[in-house]
Amino acid sequence: MKVITDRFGVIDVKEEAIITMVEPILGFPYAKRYVLLDHREGSPFKWLQSVDDGSLAFVVINPKLVKPDYVVPIDKEDAEKLEIEKPEDAEVYVMVVIPEDPRKMTVNLRGPIVINKRKRLAKQIVIPDDSYPVKYPVIREENACSHP
Repeated sequence: MKVITDRFGVIDVKEEAIITMVEPILGFPYAKRYVLLDHREGSPFKWLQSVDDGSLAFVVINPKLVKPDYVVPIDKEDAEKLEIEKPEDAEVYVMVVIPEDPRKMTVNLRGPIVINKRKRLAKQIVIPDDSYPVKYPVIREENACSHP
């Protein structure tokens, strides 16, 4: 199917590539179908592009690349909604916020997007406690290069 997007122009999306949200992303109740697109070759970033609204796309990243010890608690109810039978069925992404100064970009570790890779179902999981922040810096001070 052809999808007209603001960012990528017209893209050809195969039906089997479409990811269906079992519950919409918070704040976007009208957009239920998405496709995951590579940002560019070799980049860890991806785009979660809405198929329902060509102007809606989120930059996402695998949270383990930002916080290696990150673990998403998926409860039984969410696992059932996503039809996840085993842990390897799940793929996790977090949304990236890129401000004017990209060195200050953050990820939302409290609201990850969990995708069932086999069934192409997804859900934004809201982690209820304060164990993970909504704004976690991608570039940490201890990882930043210092320039004399």
